[in-house]
Amino acid sequence: MSCDVCTAGERRPQLIRYSLSMADRLILVDHVPAEVCDRCGEVTLSPDVVERLQQTVWQHEPPARFVETPVYEFA
Repeated sequence: MSCDVCTAGERRPQLIRYSLSMADRLILVDHVPAEVCDRCGEVTLSPDVVERLQQTVWQHEPPARFVETPVYEFA
């Protein structure tokens, strides 16, 4: 299927790392199924995947692991 953003690339199934910032916390979810444009990199998530991500975050499921990450200021 062609990309809705660049119209030149093709969207292909891929597992991604999804990240979001919530209440001064960075949350990462690995192995999220998505369609990614092979030209511009635009990511598309299905409604089912978005619902599952929301359930995972809002139900406070225990994480598989923790990652320490540095934080920089952009000055």
